[in-house]
Amino acid sequence: MNTRSVRFHLTVWYSVAFFIATAVIFTSFYLITKQTLYSQTDTTLDSHGSKIVEVITREENKSCQTCQMMARNAFLTEFSDIPGMVVILMDSTGNIVGSSVTFDKLDNRLSQLFEQASRTKSPHITDHIISDLKLRFWIDPIYKNGQLLGVVFVGHPIDVIEKSLNNLLLMLGVVFVVFLIPTVLGGYLLAKSAIAPITSISEKLKKISSENLDERVTTPKTNDEIKELAVTFNSLLDRLNQAFKRERQFIGDIAHELKTPLATQRSNIEVIRSKDRRNSEYIKALDETLIDNKRMSGTLENILDLAWSEAEMTTQFEMFDFSELIEEIRDLATKMASSKKIKIMGNIISNIKIHGKREKLFHAIVNIVDNAVKYTPEKGTVFITLHKTPHKVYLQIKDNGIGIAKKDLPQIFERFYRGSKNEKTSGSGLGLAIAQAIISSHKGKIDIESKVEKGTIISISFPIT
Repeated sequence: MNTRSVRFHLTVWYSVAFFIATAVIFTSFYLITKQTLYSQTDTTLDSHGSKIVEVITREENKSCQTCQMMARNAFLTEFSDIPGMVVILMDSTGNIVGSSVTFDKLDNRLSQLFEQASRTKSPHITDHIISDLKLRFWIDPIYKNGQLLGVVFVGHPIDVIEKSLNNLLLMLGVVFVVFLIPTVLGGYLLAKSAIAPITSISEKLKKISSENLDERVTTPKTNDEIKELAVTFNSLLDRLNQAFKRERQFIGDIAHELKTPLATQRSNIEVIRSKDRRNSEYIKALDETLIDNKRMSGTLENILDLAWSEAEMTTQFEMFDFSELIEEIRDLATKMASSKKIKIMGNIISNIKIHGKREKLFHAIVNIVDNAVKYTPEKGTVFITLHKTPHKVYLQIKDNGIGIAKKDLPQIFERFYRGSKNEKTSGSGLGLAIAQAIISSHKGKIDIESKVEKGTIISISFPIT
């Protein structure tokens, strides 16, 4: 198994989580059981010990007989039938005056317990070994009028409890080990089942290339993260497919745009070289070649502008006076429109600044204004207005030209697209595509409204940063 795989990690995490949870549960069960057994033993010792103290105190109040007689009466009346119970009674000097077991000699530890009990003056519980028998003792000093009468020791063997706890611990350990292999195997199968859809997606994606981008990942019927992942991949494939189609079309369009001027140049050169000609024929051929060269240069420049805008090189942005830029464009539009006697009108609010690339925005907006002038009839009007709000800058370019057909509006910003009424107009068909790309790279938005034979309104907005 690949130790770096998600399947291996999931198996390990599941197994570790199960082991930790099992260990916590088993440990808690063991500790609770231990606490319960000892608590029950302590309750029993306290109950019996309290009865012994009660009997001794009662006998002491009735007569002045010896402590041995009081202890013997207590044992006979209360504890003769309790198996395993150990009762020891010491007098005020620490001598054993009564016991349910026989001692060859006084246990030193018992003497220490007597000393501790006489100082604490209150009942307490402790463990002690007598004759190799581990006992749990309830110890209570008996006082009357501030004088120590004796100390009562009530004990019970705890070896049975410890043996039971050891057996329980062993059983829990065996269960833990027995579940080890099934747990790891179950974790592996669960991990394999969990990532099976991901594996299927991965295998499908390996088979998808630029040649079959129409293939899609199978979407699971489950409404979970795997389905969301599959949907996301399919959405990505849709975008990639569209991008590849656009790029193929783009390359084809570029080839088409460059093919005609290159063919013209080649033809002119071949004609010139075929035989000697008059100077006027040379000049005409060179002029045609120059025109085609300028056309190709313009197309390539437009392509570079598109590449720049799509690269989103925002690090080159700087603050500049946008109002001043629009005034320059208005003056340029006035010169472009003079031959057709078109009026350039509008209101430009001064001192509006935005963050961006000045020359790129100049190129983008000039393309839009150039279209407005180009498709506005003689003696028409083009309006250029600029204003702002606290958060945005708004630029509007409006004309009363030929307008754009409704069916052409969705494609108007596509590369190399020319509307059905614009086929006779010169241009590469990249102007509006470049304008939209540059404006988008500045986080701007461009909208267009148009009616045939009534004109077009292009609205542009930029955020104020």
